[in-house]
Amino acid sequence: MGGGGVIPTELAPVVLRGHVLDLLRSFPEDSIQCVVTSPPYWGQRSYGTEAQVWCGDAAHAHEWSETPPRRARSAADEGENSAYKKTTHLGLPNDRRFGSERPDPANFEARGGSSCSCGAWKGELGCEPTPELFVAHLVSVFGEVRRVLRPDGTCWVNLGATYATYPSGLKGSKRWAKSTMGVRGVVGAEQSGAFDKRAPGWKRKELVPVPWLFGLAMHEAGWWIRSDVQWWKLNGKHENVKDRPFRAHEYVTMFTKTADPYYDEEAMRQPYVPSTIRETGVAYRSESKKVAVDGKEYSLYDRSGAEDPSDLKRRIIRSLAERGGSMLPDVWFISTGNGEGRHVAVFPETLPELCITASTRPGDVVLDPFAGSGTTLRVGRRLQRRSVGIELNTDSATFAEEKSSRPQVLDLRAFEEVRA
Repeated sequence: MGGGGVIPTELAPVVLRGHVLDLLRSFPEDSIQCVVTSPPYWGQRSYGTEAQVWCGDAAHAHEWSETPPRRARSAADEGENSAYKKTTHLGLPNDRRFGSERPDPANFEARGGSSCSCGAWKGELGCEPTPELFVAHLVSVFGEVRRVLRPDGTCWVNLGATYATYPSGLKGSKRWAKSTMGVRGVVGAEQSGAFDKRAPGWKRKELVPVPWLFGLAMHEAGWWIRSDVQWWKLNGKHENVKDRPFRAHEYVTMFTKTADPYYDEEAMRQPYVPSTIRETGVAYRSESKKVAVDGKEYSLYDRSGAEDPSDLKRRIIRSLAERGGSMLPDVWFISTGNGEGRHVAVFPETLPELCITASTRPGDVVLDPFAGSGTTLRVGRRLQRRSVGIELNTDSATFAEEKSSRPQVLDLRAFEEVRA
């Protein structure tokens, strides 16, 4: 490896384990061509990683005080009266689901970590007491990303929104105890239903648009926001809601360091759908294409200053012959990924493939500062790009290292078939 030992010189991906801020500071400036990542979402789940220090004064001797929980759990949620004793799932007693391991009530309380008077916060990224604090921590990470990104580099960030809600939408301890969601969060299961997300300043049931907040904060930090791609999940699960549309998309925002990043527009062209090709060969017809004015004939379109639709179609036909396809739109129809190993939040390989293909050349370096199961690294290797990932969770880092070391074959058909 070059670049102080963190930039790979071969196609085999490199996975670094540790705090993302500490490791990013070891990267040389302008060493990364493209970043494709999906950070932990706010209020979604806890990965059980060791608490890290975020922001604040690094030279300050921190004195930590625990952040009060946003919702104090009642006695009915704990001990012998806990959801563990009262709840069954799929007809199975909880003893069979968890064995002798009872859910820890602390799993279901949004404590929010610990804070220091200097502004530092100690906790797990995504478990902050407010979305604003979460965004501030993310922006600090991407400040280091901006330093290591090349001037023509691109940073793609996948984030999802959430709602300011009670845990699992429940309002009382009795309803909580009866819910199967009440025992989620053990043995690495998803904990989205366990968090109380009624943060200060956000009304109950209000959308908390984390991607918007993050985008605006990145703009203030000096980034260019070049595109806000909507990723529509073809196989996304329906939410059990009755007073609003259910969510079916997330954002993949394209940030750049300068106004003119590298972008391979030809590689991103998508085949025209058959109906478009058929329609371009049919001219518009009119009852009368000419009109007489003062003894002279004029085209109806010339007279009105409008464009002849048939001329527009002829230009499209020429574009088809010259270009061979349309530009990539900012709405991507892609199925979600499946959980791999111990990681429960995996995005599909088609997503980083589109980003990497658009923003890099063969041999360029791709970074994922929240590597997870290593999806970005695997795709980078397959596309003949060098890749490096950062991951705090030891199990996920090991899995990413093992999985990304095996070459795979995949293409964009999953995306193109939907467009056709």
